[in-house]
Amino acid sequence: MIDNISYAKYMIEWLDKSGVPDNQLAQNSFELIKEYWFKNTDINLEIIRNKLWDWVDSNDGYNLTTELVIKMRIILCLAFEDNQELQNVGYFEDLLVNLDSNKA
Repeated sequence: MIDNISYAKYMIEWLDKSGVPDNQLAQNSFELIKEYWFKNTDINLEIIRNKLWDWVDSNDGYNLTTELVIKMRIILCLAFEDNQELQNVGYFEDLLVNLDSNKA
């Protein structure tokens, strides 16, 4: 569990630096997820994941050239209790690369 917490905090730091999207779902989800990881608050991450997946699916979620979609996917990464597979395959880092290349 410690590895999951460390990786989640790493992802949260990046999103804090790059900015959370200015939409209600992103803002609310991110705040709840931070409470889960930082305060150990009992939050149903599955509900958050489902809402985020619905948003991604209905907003051209496979288009990783849009900053908003990339950031929503980053928030989605944070909604997984076990994030070690994401870390092992480098999915979050790939999102960061896409995010950076879209700002150029």
